[in-house]
Amino acid sequence: MAPSPIQQRRTHNTLLFQKLLNLRDGASPFTLVMDTLEQSGGPIVREFARRAKMSRSKIIFISFSTLRKKVSYEIDLFVSARGKSLANLRKDIVALLPPPPTGPPPSSANVTKHLLIIDNLHTLASAHSQHLSTFLSSLLLGPQISLLATYHTDIPLSVPSSTTPYAPDPPTILTYLATAILTIYSFPQVLARKRARDKSLQEPVFGLQEGREGVLVGLSRKKEGEDGVVVNMEVRRRSGRGVVENFVVILPPARSSSSSLKGVALSDVILLDDHPLFSSTPSGLGAAGGSGQGEEEVETTFNLGLTEKQKRDREGVVLPYFDAQREGGASGPGEGGRILYDMGAEDREDFDDEEDEI
Repeated sequence: MAPSPIQQRRTHNTLLFQKLLNLRDGASPFTLVMDTLEQSGGPIVREFARRAKMSRSKIIFISFSTLRKKVSYEIDLFVSARGKSLANLRKDIVALLPPPPTGPPPSSANVTKHLLIIDNLHTLASAHSQHLSTFLSSLLLGPQISLLATYHTDIPLSVPSSTTPYAPDPPTILTYLATAILTIYSFPQVLARKRARDKSLQEPVFGLQEGREGVLVGLSRKKEGEDGVVVNMEVRRRSGRGVVENFVVILPPARSSSSSLKGVALSDVILLDDHPLFSSTPSGLGAAGGSGQGEEEVETTFNLGLTEKQKRDREGVVLPYFDAQREGGASGPGEGGRILYDMGAEDREDFDDEEDEI
């Protein structure tokens, strides 16, 4: 049997996300990772770096706030942006990249891919917001170059007063330029919000959204099986159509050889809807139903159940379309398709009132 359209879409989106992580066929020249204090985008950036090393790509790390010894993955070149003007920084980066192609494009087997990683776009967005799009676009000299940049959405921007008030803000510019946007969420917090929605309760907030003095990061305790991060993927096609899907990226253990190639452990990627903790029965009710083990009653101020008498009365009600199927209905043969209705005392009073008004 052929797969359903939903299954085809989910399979296609999973393959597209894998293609994006592997930097295959120029899936996304500019990938923007948007994270918060609640969940860092570092695990996703490390996954990009691990897969780039497996494909023998050249990794160039552009640092605005990270020391060389603090980089937690293997890189080829390190460029510090500290104390440099935008023109000098671009000159240093372009000097490490291959020149733009002038002739016919060579075969993909003979081309060395380059991955540019920018650790933090906050400095660029704050000090050079007017030149943000020009600077980032100038680094993509060819199809073999991919740009991966992280933007921390929780850090406030200090935009210079000379900026035109009608110009778009830096986050809008970045989301417009990016060909792929990866928004990172905390998996335990996503599960907590889902449990609240299943019970028709208000969704909990964490960290800065709590509005409490001195609270920056919400307290969350990871339970068994809640390892990993949630990634909301939005890939822009050349036609302008976007592909949106949610995934759970399960990070590999510190020393693991499973799902690895040449000793490099990779993360497991599954759809969020397919994760057993997210797709389980809402409100924590067991699948057995009625066993009484592990059930959570919805706490309300009224009784949602029916008494035995109410159940018997409900079963005794004969609906019009059931009555019409018996020997032509209550009104005799030939009347089986007519809707049967007997006017009650309240209806007669309302009908008489309407007649009086007319």
